[in-house]
Order: sequence, then C-alpha cells, then structure tokens
Amino acid sequence: MAGCFFGRLKKAVLLAALSGLSACAQFQYQPVATIDKVDRSQGYRFDAEAGKPQDDDMLVVLMFSGGGTRAAALGYGVLEELDKQKIYSGGREKSLLEAVDLVYGVSGGSVLAAYFSLHGKETIPSFERRFLKQNFQRQVSKQVFSLANVPRLTSPEFGRGDLLQEQFESTLFKNATFGDLASHRKGPFAVITATDMSLGNRFEFTQEYFDMMCLNLSDLKIARAVAASSAVPLVFAPLTLNNNGGNCGYRLPEKISRAVVDNFSADKLQLQTRLEMLGQGVAAYQNSKERPYIHLLDGGLTDNLGLRSLLDMSELYGDSLGEQIRANRARHIVIINVNAQNNPVNDIDRSANVPGLRAVTNAVIDIPIDRFSQETLRRFRMLADQWNEEAKNSGNANHANMYFVSLNLRDLPESGLRNSVLNIPTSFYLPANEVNDLKEAGRVLLSRSEEYRRLLKDLSLPPPEVKPVPEPAPKHDGKAETEKVPETAAPAAE
Repeated sequence: MAGCFFGRLKKAVLLAALSGLSACAQFQYQPVATIDKVDRSQGYRFDAEAGKPQDDDMLVVLMFSGGGTRAAALGYGVLEELDKQKIYSGGREKSLLEAVDLVYGVSGGSVLAAYFSLHGKETIPSFERRFLKQNFQRQVSKQVFSLANVPRLTSPEFGRGDLLQEQFESTLFKNATFGDLASHRKGPFAVITATDMSLGNRFEFTQEYFDMMCLNLSDLKIARAVAASSAVPLVFAPLTLNNNGGNCGYRLPEKISRAVVDNFSADKLQLQTRLEMLGQGVAAYQNSKERPYIHLLDGGLTDNLGLRSLLDMSELYGDSLGEQIRANRARHIVIINVNAQNNPVNDIDRSANVPGLRAVTNAVIDIPIDRFSQETLRRFRMLADQWNEEAKNSGNANHANMYFVSLNLRDLPESGLRNSVLNIPTSFYLPANEVNDLKEAGRVLLSRSEEYRRLLKDLSLPPPEVKPVPEPAPKHDGKAETEKVPETAAPAAE
C-alpha cells in the first residue's frame, strides 16, 4: 500500500515538473509586429492628429493623472460635467465633451483615457457601469491566485502584469488595438504613458515612439498599453515589448532636428544638451542587439500628471509650436488637468515606533512622485502665464489664449467631502459611496475653477453654477458589490 502511495506521489511530482517545463515552453512573450521601413503617413501618430485643421477654433486637451480607480472616478465626474456644457462651435451646437481633441492618461487615468478615446461620447454612462461599479481588483486577484494560472505564472516570460492586461481585455477593451484607434475611434486621440524601467524615461504609446524600435504600434492591444501604464512596482510585474530598433532606417524627424537648432542656436550649451538627450534616447532604442526587449512600469513614476509631454514639446519647438497652433485656426487652447493625488492622514510621527515596511515602501514610491509633480505643475503654470502674456502684448488678434484648468483634490474647500476624498486609497476597487464622492468632487472643482469660468465668459456663455460642497455620501457597508454586466454589452473592436 505504501509503495502504491509513494508511486502516485512520485507521478504527481513528475507531472507537476513536466507542467512547469511545459509552461516555460508554452507561455512565451508574443512580440509586436516589426516594420522594415518608417512610413510617417501611416499608423497611430500624434503628428498626424496635431496637423489636422480644426473644425472649430478650440484645441481642448484633457489629462488624467495616476491614482487607480480614484483617478478614473474623478476624471469621469469631470467628463459628465463637460458633457452637460453646451457650446456653439463649427457651425453647430455640441457638448464640450465632444470638443476634446486630445487626452493624456497615466496609470489609473490611462484606463479612462483609452476607453474615452475608443468610445467617445458613449463613455457616459458605459464606463461607470463596466469599470467603476465593478470590483476590478477582486477580479485581478482571482486570476493571480487561480491554480489554473500557476503554470503560466511559473513561466519567466509571463507575470502578474500580463494577467492585468487580460483582465482589462475582459472588462473593457476586448481585442481592440491601436490600429482600431487609428482607423475608427469615436473619441479624441489618446496618449498613454508608461515608464521605461531601464532608462527611467517616459514612454509614450504613439507610432513616433515605436518608429525608434521599428515596431508597428497598430498591432498592439490597447489593454497591454493600459496595463503597462498601471503596472505599480511590487504589485504588478513589468510589461515587456520586443525591440527591433536599427532595422528600419529610422532617422530623427527633420522638424525635430530643425526645431532644436532654431530654438537653441543662441545658447550653444543648451543646444548641445538637447541634442545629447535626443541622441541618447534614440540610440537606446536603436540598439536592439544589446537591448532586444523593453520592460515597462507605471507611468506615474515619470509623469504622474500627464503634463510633461506638452512641457517638453513647448521647450523643443518654442515659437514654432505657436505658429502650428495658429495655422490650425485654434483661438482657444484649453488644458484641463485632473489631478487625483490624495493626502491620507499620516500618524507615524505620533509614535517613536520604527515605521513598518509598508509605510516605508509607500514613502519611497510616493515622495519622488509628489515632489516631481509639484515641480511639473509649477513649470506648466509658468508656461501658461508666459503664453498669455505674449498673447496680450503681441497685438495679434489671432494669437490663441491658453486656459489652464487645474483640478486638484487638494483644492477643494474645507469640508467633509474634501476630508473624505483625500483619504481614499489607491486601488482598483472603491465602494459606491467613494466613487460618488469623487464624481461630485470633479463637479465641484470644475464649477469653481476661475480659468474654466474665464473660458466660458470668452465663449460668450453663462458661467457655471457654483456647486455647493455636499457632505460625503453614506459609507458603504464594506461588502464588495459588483453589478452584473451581460456579455452582450461588452464593447468589441470593430
């Protein structure tokens, strides 16, 4: 009997070992399609979108910060308010939501940004039903701890970040790719950002970036980009991309090279620094022999507000950026930055006890992000002030005005609502009362924004009604409730 038992045990161990070996062979990284020549007229390109003539005189840019579901819920509340605000533009009445041209998404904000780009106006109310009312975090956890996924997770080329991608596919994006965004998206152009783990640089999911790696972004699933942008260190594994750089004859676009020389020729040291930075960035992706793979982490590590891309463009292109905007007939540049940064009560300084590992880990991640975000916000406000000062002094009636609408949870009036939302943690599940509080916070912040009110005044529209600050919604009982979504309601790539 004992011999029979140990025989079965030996067989089970052998099967488990073979299963592990099979997993290593079966679950390999699936590479993105390569290109052998750069074609700047094809693909999901920011430049192609920026070069389109405006059908109205407004350029509207939205930016959703990191912060998990907290960021998505706050941003969704802002979208609801923009949908209610009607404007007359391009010969017809439409909502300000429909006027959005460009949306940036970082980490948790990338979930909403990508969905808004794919579905446009239909985002309201479908995103709330499909994501905000779901316990997405529990769904991911089930996959992580599922015995069925053990063989895959034992593969060195498959990690928790890949499971996150699969859950985004199941819940929101299905098999939609950036090719779908390029050909038939219903909303604005979306820029999803992650962080290059080796270089520590911001990484954007646009064909301009993928040209450097000689890859076809149109082949990549949207869910993988969103998962990479949301891959919080230590919680989710980095997401991998293959690199084919150096095999498609890539050259730095002429307008970038020209802009660098034109704008920094008066300062040789600044010119040299900018050329070195560009050269190093390109070289890092062009050397695919030494760097055949790229590993990506949470975009909030390098740009938690989504503002750095526009800041970098303004520094790189200088006056030529303004000329391009005027050529596109834009008279009003509207930048709406939705910042879901929280400020939870911290009581570690009330005790002599040494802070625990969790508190230290949070500090190591949060402190540099918060400090970098503050500096980025300061620089962008300076940019907006300089832009509008030039517009005022130029005497040019066609000079576009800039409206920087900064919506920050910390700017809420002192109230129970403010205390509530600032203490909401970063996660992929929030109870219904916290989602409602964040949506309400978005409405309050937008209605009280002086820049937003200035925009409506310049558009000859009545100012928004100043929203009273309500008390926070009644607390949830703590049980995770998930609204059932029929499979037939799932959006699919067209």
